[in-house]
Order: sequence, then C-alpha cells, then structure tokens
Amino acid sequence: MSEILQVLYAAAILCINTIRTFYLIVLAILGPLVFGFAVFDGLQHTLTQWLARYINIFLWLPIANIFGSIIGKVQQEMIRLDISQIQSAGDTFFSPTDTAYLIFLCIGIVGYFSVPSVANYVIHAHGGNGLLNRVTNVSGAVLNTTVNSTLNAAGVLGERSEQARGNIRYAPADFMEGWNSAGSNGGNKHQADKLSGK
Repeated sequence: MSEILQVLYAAAILCINTIRTFYLIVLAILGPLVFGFAVFDGLQHTLTQWLARYINIFLWLPIANIFGSIIGKVQQEMIRLDISQIQSAGDTFFSPTDTAYLIFLCIGIVGYFSVPSVANYVIHAHGGNGLLNRVTNVSGAVLNTTVNSTLNAAGVLGERSEQARGNIRYAPADFMEGWNSAGSNGGNKHQADKLSGK
C-alpha cells in the first residue's frame, strides 16, 4: 500500500510539473499575438489577463516546492521513527506511525493537485471579459440615451399639448381682446378699416 501511494505521490508531482511546462510553452508562443491584439480598442484586457495567467502558472512550481518541503519534513520525521524502531527491535513493523505516513502520502497527492487553486489565490487570473464589458457599457449607454430622449420628447410633447389646449380655450377671448384694443385706443385701425370697407 505504501509503495502504491508513493508512486501516486510521485505521479502527482510529475503531472503538475508537466502541465505547468506545457501551459508556459503555450503562453510563451501566444505572447506576441497577445501584445499585438492589445493595441486594438476593446482588447487591451488581453495583455493583463495573459500576464496574470503567465505569473499564475509560473507560481505553480514554487508553491509545489513549499508544499513538498512541508510534506518532506513530515516524512523525514516518520522515517526517523522507523529507523528508531529498527534500532530498538531489529525490524520495522506496521504501527500507527505508518498509518499516519500513508495518510500524509494521501494528503500530499491531494495537495499537489490543489496547487493551481492555491496559485489562483496569489494571482487571480480569471477576470471578466473586457470586450464583453465594453459591449455591455455601450449598450447601457445607448439604452440610457434612448430612455432620456424619450422622456424629454414626452415632456416637450406634454408642454406643447398643454399650450395648444390653452390656445384653443382662450382663443375667442384673445381674439376679442385684440379686436377691441385695436379699435378703441386709436392705434392701428387698419384691420377695422379693412373690415368696414374703407
């Protein structure tokens, strides 16, 4: 059982390092394209996301080394206990210490596969899509402009209709007032003379 777990532990280390190397090679190949795309409007976010992903994946190895040194220290102490068993009894035997050793190997396997998520705590590489944010902002601005224009047009239409209602309602009185003022104060009597036939 111990040998199987040790093989799986070594396979987890190798798997994380191989995947890390593959990702770094792909990111290095895509780097010049990302620099080129970052020039265009709406794609500036690609450079920061590429850099964040590169640093994130680059940190896998140091984080794995820190985790490996912690697990290695625990394994070293357990091997020291096994050596003391051999020195005192002449042979090693299965004990609670060996059970703890197997448990720590399982923890090591799970821990190595959790290295990418730990690196994601250090550098968060999965931000929002900048182009999608730009489209959302533009569509929101267009919607706000449309709503404001509609409200303004409705307000102007309301004012005009109120003014037209007032004009229709007070038109006869205004007409009579104008007619009377033109004829009574001796001012411009052109309209009165025209109606009277002069």
